[in-house]
Amino acid sequence: MGRYYCLMRINPDQLSSFLQQKRENQGVFLLSGDEPYQLMEAADTIRQFAKQQGFTERDILHADGQFDWGSLLGSSNSLSLFSERKLIDLRVETKGPGKAGSQAIRDYMDNPPDDKILLIQMPKLVGNAKNAAWVKAIDKQGVVIQIWDLSAPQTMAWINKQMREKGMRATSDAVRLLTERVEGNLLAAAQEINKLKLLYQKNDQDQIEIDEEQVLAAVSDSSRFSIFDLSNAVMLGDTRRIQHIHHNLKEEGVPVQLILWTLSDLSRQLYTAVHGLNSGMQMSQVMNKVPRPRQKPFQQALQRMQRADWPHIIKMNGNIDRLSKGQGDIATKGLTRVWLELLELALTLAGNKAIKV
Repeated sequence: MGRYYCLMRINPDQLSSFLQQKRENQGVFLLSGDEPYQLMEAADTIRQFAKQQGFTERDILHADGQFDWGSLLGSSNSLSLFSERKLIDLRVETKGPGKAGSQAIRDYMDNPPDDKILLIQMPKLVGNAKNAAWVKAIDKQGVVIQIWDLSAPQTMAWINKQMREKGMRATSDAVRLLTERVEGNLLAAAQEINKLKLLYQKNDQDQIEIDEEQVLAAVSDSSRFSIFDLSNAVMLGDTRRIQHIHHNLKEEGVPVQLILWTLSDLSRQLYTAVHGLNSGMQMSQVMNKVPRPRQKPFQQALQRMQRADWPHIIKMNGNIDRLSKGQGDIATKGLTRVWLELLELALTLAGNKAIKV
C-alpha cells in the first residue's frame, strides 16, 4: 500500500502538534480511557484532521455486545458514491472487542486501505488487554493514545491553560480553588471557565483578570442557586419546579447572564441533537455525545422537542441576550422583562408552546 509504519504512542496533549506534522500515512487511531472530556476533545481533533485531509465521508459503528464485526470489513471495503475518502468512527462500548472483534481489527490492520481512516474509541485498557494482539497490531501501524485521569497538579495546569486560551489571566489561588471545586471533573471545569468568561468579560477588554474571590462567587453560586437544577427541570418538563427554581434564582439575585448561559447551552445541545436525528442519525448515536448522568432527562427532552419551533426558540435566545446587554426596550422595563423572558424560554424548552400547530 506504500504506507510507512512505525511504533507510535502519544499523550493527548501531543495530539494536535503530531497531526500538524501532516502525517497522512497514519490511518488508524486508538483512543482508550475513562476521562470523557479528554476523550471527546481528542476524537474531535482527529475528526477535524480527517476532514481537512479530504476524508469527508463518515461511518459511525457502535460495537456493543451484539455488534456484527463483519460491518468493519464491509465499511472498509465499501466504495463511496462520490469516491470520497472516509473516516470510520468505531465506538467500542464494552471493555474489549472480544474474540471476533480482535480478529476483525487484526484483519483490518493486515491491509489498511489508503482511502480510509479508522478511529477507535473505547474504555480504558486494563491488565492484559494492553498487550492484546489487536492492540499490538495498531501500535505497530497506527497511533495509540491512552487517556488517564489527571492528578491534582495536572488538573491545575490544564485549567490554567484553558483559561489562558480563553483570554483569562487567573491568579494561582484562583486556579487552585477552581481545581478543588471541580474535583477532577474536566467537563465541569470547562463549564465553570465558560461561566467565568461570561460573567467578567467586558466589551473593551482584551484579557480578563480572574482572582480567587471571583471564582468563589461564580462556582458557589452555581451550586447554591441550582442553576443546573433548572436545566434538569427543563429537560424533564417539570413546569412547576421550573417556576419555583426561577423564583428562587431571581430572589437570590443570580446574574441573568448565568441563567441565559444555561438555557442557551441546553437550546444548542437539543437543536444539534434534533438536527442529527432529522439527518438520519440513530438515537443511540446522538445520545453517545451526552454525559451518562444527563442521558435519561436529555432523551426525554429530545423526544418532546423534535417538532419544536426552533427558529422561534433561537430568536428567543437572541432577544434575551440583547436585552441582558442593555439593548432593545430593557431601558424602560428593566431586569423584570429579562427575568420574564428567561422564564418563558425555560417553559418553552420544557414543551409549553413549543410545538408547531
